[in-house]
Amino acid sequence: MTILRKVLILAFVAFLLLEASASIAQGPYSTLVGTVKGIRARLWLDVESETDKAAVNFRIGRKTVYVPQRYPLAGEKVKVEYLTQRGVSVAYTVTILEGSKEAPRETQKEVPKEDSK
Repeated sequence: MTILRKVLILAFVAFLLLEASASIAQGPYSTLVGTVKGIRARLWLDVESETDKAAVNFRIGRKTVYVPQRYPLAGEKVKVEYLTQRGVSVAYTVTILEGSKEAPRETQKEVPKEDSK
């Protein structure tokens, strides 16, 4: 039983080392500057690259950092810092560079004032 336990621990440690080396070998984040085309189901960010007009899909999630702290709107210019993990581009930081060309959406309704007579 102790031999089986040692083999399992050794296999687990080897797995962790392989995963860590893959992350370290990837190096610094890649960056892309472009225009937001949309956000699908709060899981995917669609960006059109500024340089070659190619559409790039980024996986976003709860650990993605937004500067300022909000989702970008369609038409806004953004800079995305990302890594490719298992063939998928995963966004880590999304910085909004310029506002959208569209009018901003109203988030609060104006409450009418009542005249007291």
